[in-house]
Amino acid sequence: MKYIISYVSTANPNTSRSDMIKLIDFIKYNNKEIGIAGILIYSDGNFFQILEGEKEIVKMMFERIKRDPRHYDIIKMLDKEIIEFNFLDYDSSFTIISDHYSQNKLQQFLKKEKTYNPEHYKSISYLTQKFMKLS
Repeated sequence: MKYIISYVSTANPNTSRSDMIKLIDFIKYNNKEIGIAGILIYSDGNFFQILEGEKEIVKMMFERIKRDPRHYDIIKMLDKEIIEFNFLDYDSSFTIISDHYSQNKLQQFLKKEKTYNPEHYKSISYLTQKFMKLS
């Protein structure tokens, strides 16, 4: 079953830039190996992440994420089945949003959420706009 979980959290202020780089490298490799796709956005001491994959794997990964000391105050935004994956076509199967192509993919995801998940769309859209400073 295809599944999605998204959340926001506050970065631990003791997490260094090199720790962040190691985290990003680990995520790109590990998530591809276990079949998780998604996005990770870091801005002003906060994370926004979307995880997609098979339900059991996504739920297991989220449990690991909740125990990670690099962040706290985790607020789950989405936790549901989905019809299709949105982020599987990235080369790395996991992307740090940083370029125009990635931003366009994120906007396509938001359009789908507006149609299929209107009760959460406003919150998710607001958060992504704040994180990405998109117009």
